[in-house]
Amino acid sequence: MEYKYNVRDLKFILKEWLPSEEVFALDRFKEYFSIDDVDPILTEGYKVAREVVSPINVEGDKNPVKFENGVVTNPPGYKEVFRFLQQNGWGSSSECVEVDGGMPLILYKAVAEMIAAACPAMGSNIKLTSGAANLIIKFGTEADKERFVPKMLSGDWQGTMNLTEPSAGSDVGDALTRAYPTEDPRIWKIKGTKMFITAGDGSICENTIHMVLARPPQGAKGSAGLGLYIVPKIWVNEDGSLGKDNDVTTIAIEHKMGLNGSATCMLNYGENDECYGIQVGPDPDEKGRSKGLMMMFNMMNESRIGTGHNANNQASAAYALASQYAIDRVQGYIKGERVPIIKHDDVRRMLLDMKAHTEGIRAMIFKGFWSLDIAENSKPEDKAKAKECADVAAILTPLVKCYGSETAALMTAEAIQVLGGVGYTKEYPVEQYLRDSKVLTIWEGTSFIHGNDLVGRKMTMKDGEPFKKWMGSIKAFIDDNKNVEGLAKEFANMEKAYNCAEEVMNLVYSWHADKADKGQLINVFAIRILFVFAQLYVAYCLLDQALTVKKIIADLPADHYDMNFYNGKLAAARYYANNILPNVFTLTTVIKDADTSVLEVPEEALIIN
Repeated sequence: MEYKYNVRDLKFILKEWLPSEEVFALDRFKEYFSIDDVDPILTEGYKVAREVVSPINVEGDKNPVKFENGVVTNPPGYKEVFRFLQQNGWGSSSECVEVDGGMPLILYKAVAEMIAAACPAMGSNIKLTSGAANLIIKFGTEADKERFVPKMLSGDWQGTMNLTEPSAGSDVGDALTRAYPTEDPRIWKIKGTKMFITAGDGSICENTIHMVLARPPQGAKGSAGLGLYIVPKIWVNEDGSLGKDNDVTTIAIEHKMGLNGSATCMLNYGENDECYGIQVGPDPDEKGRSKGLMMMFNMMNESRIGTGHNANNQASAAYALASQYAIDRVQGYIKGERVPIIKHDDVRRMLLDMKAHTEGIRAMIFKGFWSLDIAENSKPEDKAKAKECADVAAILTPLVKCYGSETAALMTAEAIQVLGGVGYTKEYPVEQYLRDSKVLTIWEGTSFIHGNDLVGRKMTMKDGEPFKKWMGSIKAFIDDNKNVEGLAKEFANMEKAYNCAEEVMNLVYSWHADKADKGQLINVFAIRILFVFAQLYVAYCLLDQALTVKKIIADLPADHYDMNFYNGKLAAARYYANNILPNVFTLTTVIKDADTSVLEVPEEALIIN
């Protein structure tokens, strides 16, 4: 089936819904971009996704990454597409900080969404290179930047993030990889093993720049003792030329459920005691504490919201394919005539369910990107607004990552259901999207880690004031609009959901206050608590879009060419508010009941002998 994507919704978000002019007016962007650039850039980006990127997606799934005689080879076409994207402004050079001409996140991420949906495995290569380059730009020396960044932005080199080890996954503080000093205080010998390294090796470019967490001899125990090092696969001389092999060895690639076009590697550093890394950031302090993990979190946080975004764009691509199939597939009779399956009520329900979820989560995601653009690029005199936007982005990050990725798997499964039996076959790529997207509930931390981040950090940061202010903005939105004609039922549901969420918020704060007795309940209900706030916020975004649409269509003739799009936006908002948002009512009841069976069941009772 032909790759299609909802580029119209992306244009609606940037041109009609978000106050994008505020972003384009920032000093960093005002000389390069304006609202008038949205249409041509998204139109051309969509063309690149369809004509350049999409053709390698199924090819990479059928002819996956190979590992033979110690050499990793990417699927056909991957090298050429990676180079094309990086050299033509569709990749890292448009995303990285402090790069002249770099796009606002709201604009770049709209393009990146279409490209990553066209081939999720390729999207990962671009994103990781951007993240690694950003780390060097933010925390490296000027010499580091000159040495590594240009080749990373050009597509000659790629980048990775190295945290996970065979004995240390989410508990990254238990990492065993070591860094040993040399005569040069910035050059360290690296020794250890890393696993699950996406884009860890391959044939798409001439060098790979690994950002590696390792513990120096004086490093404290736990995560505080980890330093951050730039470790090239092939050593890079001070003048930027390539030197000798740097003793970074791929010992295996993972055989995965999906993302078969992406090389996920196990790497050995220093098998021959000849692996070197360049220290990023300051030396450890007198207590052996480094800032390695803190710096790496810049890349991890980018990847966390990016992971939720990637999950939603894969679900969106699956929805687009399902909608095409629904108008092409003739099956069954209505009033004596054979009809396309979109005429059947339950198929329409599934399509609207996918539409409401994917468009609502996309709206939440772009609220986050808009907030980050303002937070990171405002003038010093606007620091109060910048800080407020940074707080909003921080709150939205776990919602986007957890709710976005968990929901994407369900929506993609629903797309398969629309196709029926053929959806389960490889004749159509919908089943590939399900296999490719499932890992996104695990990448950058499992769903619980993000539930715990919300209830343990984001709800309590600065004594809970930013979270309460965020909740207050939702309450003000409801109060201002609950009497809008045509949306009374939907706003009534949202007001009820808000009241439920407020109860949950206060309950969480009471559990924190009585942590000795109630602390475990925070863990047991963390994901469900996150779903309460995520579904409330998605409903807010969709209803806010509905208000925008109502104003637009009031001035349009009934036969306007965009009327179906706008009516679809209204339908999505109503469906979500009336069919999905009521889940908050039930979840609140369950959370308040605080059932402790999870804590009381003997571990042995959970084991099948």
